[in-house]
Amino acid sequence: MNNRKDFLYLQLADKIEAMIINGTYSIGDKLPSVRSLHAEHGISISTALQVYVHLERKGWVEAREKSGYYVSYSRQQLLRLPEISAPSRTPALVKVSERVSLVRHTVAREGIVSLIGASPHISLLPVAKLNKALRQVAREEKNTYIPYGDIDGYLPLRRHIARLSLAWGGSVATEDITVTNGAIEAANICLRAVAKAGDTIAIESPTFVGLLQSIENLGMKALEIPTDPVTGICLDQLETTFKKGKVAACLLISNYNNPLGSCMPDKNKQQLAHLIAQYQIPLIEDDAYGDLHFNAERPRTIKSYDRADLVLYCSSFSKCIAAGLRVGWIISRRYHERLSRLKFMSSAATGLLPQLVLTRFLDQQRMDLHLKPLRQALRTQQAQISRAIQQYFPADTRLTRPEGGLSLWVVLPPKVDGWEVHRKALRQQIAFTPGSLFSSQQQYNNCLRLSNANPFDDDQHWAIQTIGKLIRQQLDGRR
Repeated sequence: MNNRKDFLYLQLADKIEAMIINGTYSIGDKLPSVRSLHAEHGISISTALQVYVHLERKGWVEAREKSGYYVSYSRQQLLRLPEISAPSRTPALVKVSERVSLVRHTVAREGIVSLIGASPHISLLPVAKLNKALRQVAREEKNTYIPYGDIDGYLPLRRHIARLSLAWGGSVATEDITVTNGAIEAANICLRAVAKAGDTIAIESPTFVGLLQSIENLGMKALEIPTDPVTGICLDQLETTFKKGKVAACLLISNYNNPLGSCMPDKNKQQLAHLIAQYQIPLIEDDAYGDLHFNAERPRTIKSYDRADLVLYCSSFSKCIAAGLRVGWIISRRYHERLSRLKFMSSAATGLLPQLVLTRFLDQQRMDLHLKPLRQALRTQQAQISRAIQQYFPADTRLTRPEGGLSLWVVLPPKVDGWEVHRKALRQQIAFTPGSLFSSQQQYNNCLRLSNANPFDDDQHWAIQTIGKLIRQQLDGRR
């Protein structure tokens, strides 16, 4: 039988739970502190703590270190996860650029409500500190940024990049780093270093449209491999292609794949590093989202397990500091000389001014202090948009549950035409990305990629509600 203490904490927990359900507290709201519950309800500190422990176990709240308790939502209420993808097993030339052009210009429209965000909203980025760094560079560096820089990049910046690699399990020398114009140039150069036109590249399915365009522009073929929405690419299927000698290289987003949000477990990364060494197949690892993790620990990389030096590691500052500076990098010892030659042929060198600004910023800032509030904001925004999808989309919708990154992958009933929903949403000034853009074979037409990059305000809420309405109208046969 419950004693009075048990009754009090359960009674108060039920009241807070009811307030979350009826919307008095919204996802991301901070709840009263343990001491506030103690003072306002005349209960002990230990009993007040039990209230939040109970709600945390049920999935309604989450604890944040040195910050308190915040509203989350119940795991029991989540929509089902998508199934493992089942792409065609035949390599194909990629043809996505025409479809990309139909979406690319929509975000710039005046008054558009965007669910496309490729990088965090400007309000979440260190704009004032970057501006301070820019002023200091202009004042102190004078004409340093005028001439061409080193092909491999500004040495002090490469030192910072080498130090940052410790967070993902790396031990990197500055001479193994090539600075690029963002992660897309990095991927392009890496593809040219390990494959040629007509070669087949193994990719996740679905995968980032920018990587598909890189493969398309180089005249290569893509072989889509079944991918789990939680653990990433299916290694048994990938090994089968290795055995058959079908692929020249792999191109993967190991941490928080765009659009699925999948993150390969450490054991899978270790196994994949072993497989590429066994079959001597180079792997291009895009880790642009790895720093945007929601859990306490940053995920490791495939590169951290690479003993054969076959992983060409790519990343950038676009997703965590400033996309407009266009600064990315490649880490590879084995292919470094080839990458440097290709970089020179591609763009001679990356602009010195953005490298100087980033160097000054990193000289003065601890990345973890900047990233912590950014991660918390992205986590909250993801929870908010997920709750809205759950509320307004059909009940048989499937939805991913990424533990980091900027993307949510929505799988709608098979009869839904994602491009038609996209066309009608644009009429109402709402932009999102249709799912078929993330496949070389134009699969996933009943899927959408939605971004949690922007604060979830009234406009975003209305946009999700409107998209849900358009989907239901299509399913009901109304026009």
